[in-house]
Amino acid sequence: MLTIEEIARACGAKIEHASLLAAPLNAAMTRFDISNPNRQACFLATVAIESAHLSQLRENLFYRDPARLLTIFPRAFKTVKDAEPYARNPKALAQLLYEGYEGRGLLQLTWRKNYEAAGAALRHDYVKFPDMVEQPEHAALTAAWFWDTNGCNELADGRDMRSITRRVNGPALMHLTERTDMARRAMEWLA
Repeated sequence: MLTIEEIARACGAKIEHASLLAAPLNAAMTRFDISNPNRQACFLATVAIESAHLSQLRENLFYRDPARLLTIFPRAFKTVKDAEPYARNPKALAQLLYEGYEGRGLLQLTWRKNYEAAGAALRHDYVKFPDMVEQPEHAALTAAWFWDTNGCNELADGRDMRSITRRVNGPALMHLTERTDMARRAMEWLA
């Protein structure tokens, strides 16, 4: 069991955020065998980046600038004009990008098929009640479930943050250096 302070330190989070999530994180890590220092460090570093250091349990899809949308989501937009209707319109952007199942939880669960799979595995109706994934218990459970289902424990055993990041975040490998540095530091003091 990790303490609130250890979770805050590993995630670069404020104590108040870590205190809301410590018990759910510990329960989810136990359930999905995120049990040794390498696994815990890699998991918490990944969770930290995906949740803005435990401060956001829902993806922020509010973008003011259509040009920024073009940069962030090149598969969805080919021109700035294509992106204009989605600037300042997070609901429409969520529908376009994820069929309305935008990122929620500590690993930003996306797409209906992932909400269905998580719901089936965890015995909750996340499709009918997607906002449930924003609650601390479900945010931690769905994150640990996704982590386990995608083979991240084994990758963490080998300290392979590049492969973990690809599995969680896709080929963009966003914030890979930051994730790797956070995991390395946490491994040093969790060991």
